[in-house]
Amino acid sequence: MKKLLFFCSLMMFFSCDKEKSEENFIVGDWTLVEIYNPWTGTSSSENLSDFFQTYQFMSDGTFKKTRKSEGEELKEATGVYTLEDVPLYSSSDAKLFIYLTFTAGDDIYNNCGDPDEELLTLRFSNKLSNFSATPCDGAGYTFEKD
Repeated sequence: MKKLLFFCSLMMFFSCDKEKSEENFIVGDWTLVEIYNPWTGTSSSENLSDFFQTYQFMSDGTFKKTRKSEGEELKEATGVYTLEDVPLYSSSDAKLFIYLTFTAGDDIYNNCGDPDEELLTLRFSNKLSNFSATPCDGAGYTFEKD
């Protein structure tokens, strides 16, 4: 019984440590590196100079998103984020889900439903993806940490 209790305590320690390291990895600046077109099923990094987008995650659970399309002014929005582990039974390449809730700024969210939220996915490749709008034929975006 003592061995079981020790094993459970050890597992909790390492799982908390893992979550903290992933949270620390999220913190920082992320820049757009690829745009996915759901109509063609292809991804490209060719026209990124015409479309600038970033996320900045702070350690206090807040974020800032910036976007600039060709011919437009720079837009910014801020909010809070929460992290959620991907279920162990999942067969995807997702490592962590990041839920964004916008609280101020421009309307630059990317999704098909709630205008104040986005769902990002941290991949095992350590790239961040936002494919929230692809179910309604919107673009998908992939980011890398600076």
